[in-house]
Amino acid sequence: MSAVKIRLIELEELDEAIALEQRCYTPEAAATLEGFHTRYNHYRSFFWSAWIGEQLVGITNGVRTNQTACGDEMKGSHADQLEGSHFCILTVAVDGNHRRQGIGVMLLRKLVEQCQTSGIDSIILMCEKHLIPFYEAEHFELRGLSSSTHGGIIWYEMSRDLHRMKHLTE
Repeated sequence: MSAVKIRLIELEELDEAIALEQRCYTPEAAATLEGFHTRYNHYRSFFWSAWIGEQLVGITNGVRTNQTACGDEMKGSHADQLEGSHFCILTVAVDGNHRRQGIGVMLLRKLVEQCQTSGIDSIILMCEKHLIPFYEAEHFELRGLSSSTHGGIIWYEMSRDLHRMKHLTE
């Protein structure tokens, strides 16, 4: 595999990013270009991309929030909170020809690092059942079945605490 470069997405690359999103998710579950512009405008420091040469092969992004679960309202024109203490991952997408090469892990780790640097308390997400082991390997805990019906998919809630010293909170 050629070298993968992880970097923040640029405004002029959002069309390419949305095309990747739409290849990776069903039409009902994929974000809109408007949603990507909102995430870029408000949360640019959390909108990471993976490149092999000039080809975009992966993206991850999301929104800050004060909620502790990712509901349907987080998708599309979500009600975000610019200074929220939690971060909801909305996209981790890797091009089908480049999966199982560690790109998704690299993107997720970069996003976690950014959340830690930004003082976020926890990261929340929803995923399909087959992705639970992927997130568990990166220290996310399964919280159970989500109430979300976004895109007609059965979702599972997962979370990862950051910056918390458990002995101080018990």
